[in-house]
Amino acid sequence: MKLLITASIFSGLMLISCSSSAVWLNTTAKVKHIITYASKDTVLVTLDVHGTLVQACSNRAIFAISSTNSPEQRARMLAILLAAQAAGKSVTVSYSDVDSCEPWHANPHVYRKITRLTSLN
Repeated sequence: MKLLITASIFSGLMLISCSSSAVWLNTTAKVKHIITYASKDTVLVTLDVHGTLVQACSNRAIFAISSTNSPEQRARMLAILLAAQAAGKSVTVSYSDVDSCEPWHANPHVYRKITRLTSLN
């Protein structure tokens, strides 16, 4: 019985220690390029700093405002980026380090998906 309890506790601890949780990564930089396409709702953003690499995403230089965001959400983020670019100010782009890539054509894991955007004074 004691062995069974010990094995159960050990198994539970292994599950807890092996589970991973996503964290938000932040990159603060100036907006270099904003790219939009008439045929896509995704907005692509290049900063003057590449930020932290996300292993699952194949593109290491570009961030994306996701096509899954509502039109209002995309418009707010785009407005912040355009204003910062026009003023020469930096923004902080937040994105997840796990399973948060924006698809592009047939590839489901291309760009780091922006989850939060902060304009800086």
